[in-house]
Amino acid sequence: MKIVVFVNGEKFDLPSDQTTVGDLIKLGKGIPGQYDLEERKGERGPVIHTYSDPNQTIRVHDGEHFTTKYTGPINPS
Repeated sequence: MKIVVFVNGEKFDLPSDQTTVGDLIKLGKGIPGQYDLEERKGERGPVIHTYSDPNQTIRVHDGEHFTTKYTGPINPS
């Protein structure tokens, strides 16, 4: 079973409907523990749910959209 999801607007094929929050954050080019994963209603829709624990296993559905949000330390420039 192949599941298509979108992370930060980019399409990914997943081999299963079970994955971790951290794996999705990595697909979005983020670092687990420094980013939250936001499940969205459509590509630019409102946030439905925010996941903070990168080790949490979630069930994804075909066509779901996610974005990543930086929550790590702020480095002064």
